[in-house]
Amino acid sequence: MFTRNGKSVTAISVKPICTFQQVFKSTWLSGAFSPITGAHFQLILPHCNADNFQVFLNNFSKENPKELKIMVLDIGRFHKAKRLIIPENIVLVFLPPYSLEINPAEKMWSCNS
Repeated sequence: MFTRNGKSVTAISVKPICTFQQVFKSTWLSGAFSPITGAHFQLILPHCNADNFQVFLNNFSKENPKELKIMVLDIGRFHKAKRLIIPENIVLVFLPPYSLEINPAEKMWSCNS
């Protein structure tokens, strides 16, 4: 636990001591976007790991199940986990290392859009 002095209302000449614990709660938004039609699929997940990527793939596969989906991905470890079962209607294409600027999906996450 991280403890620090903080501001608090106390009697005159009494130094306040407040315990403080920094807590972060993360939520991950995974998404796939069609550059042709603009269609999109997004899923909010609690972690960014292979198990949740598998959940994303399974759910994405069920959207228009007869459609072939080609996903352009970076080479994140969880994208290439050996235990992943890639659905038949999804093809994964990996970008070269350190080339996020050529991934069209990165424009979707930009705050300047």
